[in-house]
Amino acid sequence: MFVRRHLFIKSTVCVALYFLVCVIFIKVRKNFNSKQVTEVRTTEYQTVTLDSSSVSKINKRNVGSVIEMLRLDELKGETIDMQGSAALLRQVSNTCAKYNLKRTPFVKRHFLYNAKHKSLYCWIRKIASTSFTKLFSDMSDRRVSHNFYREVDFLSPKTLANLQHYVNDSTVFKLLVVRHPFQRLVSSYRDRIEDNSRYTAQSWLHVPSILYLSRPEFFRSRSSNDNIPDKIFLPDKRLKVIPSFREFVQWLLRQPSERDDVHWAPYHTHCAVCRVNYNFIMKLDDYTLGQINYVLSKLKLDRDKVYLPTLQRTRNGLTDFKTECKYFRNLTDDMVIRLYERYKVDFDMYGYKPDKYLRCAQRKD
Repeated sequence: MFVRRHLFIKSTVCVALYFLVCVIFIKVRKNFNSKQVTEVRTTEYQTVTLDSSSVSKINKRNVGSVIEMLRLDELKGETIDMQGSAALLRQVSNTCAKYNLKRTPFVKRHFLYNAKHKSLYCWIRKIASTSFTKLFSDMSDRRVSHNFYREVDFLSPKTLANLQHYVNDSTVFKLLVVRHPFQRLVSSYRDRIEDNSRYTAQSWLHVPSILYLSRPEFFRSRSSNDNIPDKIFLPDKRLKVIPSFREFVQWLLRQPSERDDVHWAPYHTHCAVCRVNYNFIMKLDDYTLGQINYVLSKLKLDRDKVYLPTLQRTRNGLTDFKTECKYFRNLTDDMVIRLYERYKVDFDMYGYKPDKYLRCAQRKD
């Protein structure tokens, strides 16, 4: 009897322990499944485990930056055409000699310099200038979330003498970025004149003159109380009347280039191209990721840790040729030819042609 009772107690304890172990196992498994775990492969193919809080932070990051970094990673071994780059630099030098342009004055505010990275860059508005200004801000450990235009005051050389010294220093990497002059002109018009979603200094300064030329009747006041600015601008200084691209070009063709706004000034004057021996000129129209990697390496930056935003993108999106052609379609052949003559030095320096834009002007749908 005693033996049977002992066996019964022993069996009961075993069953209880079994059920307890099962409950603990199920609970642990449930907690494990509920915890979000993500594995990310590094470039060395090592596995890194991130908990749910880290995953949440990653998901909030700009997806575009991650994609761009992956693309850069994918092309780590890509090389660039150094012969083509050297030929472009020779072409620039020959054009300078052809037009005798050695006396272009320096404007120190047009350049960004970083002493730690021994780098000098001339910004040109509407040619990825915001992206590269951000890059130079990061290189200087400045944290700026917006208004990179003001960063120029902090990043440019302190004096003209300093700028001249950096220009003459062969150990300083000197970078210039260009694009087709007509592509940039359309982009500038769209961003600084046509887009009236915000105030721009260019619309405030130049639109009255543009309209005075193309719509003189607009300025014939019938009453002494008429206020011309009120006809053109809203109370917050945004445009009420938007000049067409044709009106903008008609006005531009009458302006002396030395008075040009930085958004449409010729490259060779803005960046004193004939007085600076640039080490590398990148053409935004057809740049490669290999060229981006090359520039980052010359800036002494780790391309795996640097994100350069998508180039060519503006507030109004990418300015592609289809869009540009739509604007040039409203111009006459003569206007396009005169525009070409106005920017001829830039066309010659970088091997650009006006032909396809001229065909846009000839096409009448």
